[in-house]
Amino acid sequence: MKIKSLILAFPVLCLACSSPSSTSDPANQIDASPIYAKKVVGVDALSTDANYDEPCNILGEEYVRSTFNLDETAKLEEVLEHDGCEFEWAGNKVLVSFGGKRPYSSIYLAEYTFDKMYQGKPSIAATEPVEVEATADSVLNGPKTEGTNAETSASETVSEEAKHTTDDKQPQHGGVSAATPHLTKPAVTKGSFEAVSNVGDKAVWNASTGAMHVLYNNHIINVTVETKDKAEVRKEHAQSLVEVLIDKIAENEYVKRL
Repeated sequence: MKIKSLILAFPVLCLACSSPSSTSDPANQIDASPIYAKKVVGVDALSTDANYDEPCNILGEEYVRSTFNLDETAKLEEVLEHDGCEFEWAGNKVLVSFGGKRPYSSIYLAEYTFDKMYQGKPSIAATEPVEVEATADSVLNGPKTEGTNAETSASETVSEEAKHTTDDKQPQHGGVSAATPHLTKPAVTKGSFEAVSNVGDKAVWNASTGAMHVLYNNHIINVTVETKDKAEVRKEHAQSLVEVLIDKIAENEYVKRL
């Protein structure tokens, strides 16, 4: 009797298994995409939504003419390069470029790239060699504990450089906090690169090539002046053009929407 009941119930179970699921389920109303299925979550989280416009279009011919005192009769030719553009006139040249096709995703990444190119910073910090005795001890006894070290006072564990102190310009009475520290470290003179103050977040000048490299927020600006003027004059001209580009960037006049 039980076997006969199971035989009669078997077709009903088959129909239930083959019936389509309800169309009211939101999961059934979305087609699977092989592109999104292979895409890692968060890939576009730090991407910039705009490319740079041509640097010469951003700078503008009129600023080059005013900086070098060129009248309207002087022929100024604009040439596009793979990494920027240049203005040419009577054997003189001004090259303008950025650190990439688009702004960096953060000021920290931009500063890292700037320091690696113009401050002589290594891409990977050197690590101290591991002693053989310490390695053998860790294998036998396991790693040393890294607790809170409650037996030692906080003043002994924190170095003097790491302590937060206010400078002389800050008020000393209670209720007033110190000034917010800068996001970037100031540029230093190193090798052929001379530190330039009060230009962007940090800037350096190379007198041999006539190039000024500037970090401003998450942008790296490069302006090279190739004229017969002295190095100091070329430096002033490069700085003037850089300041124009910084103003353009501050006004969001540098983007070419995708």
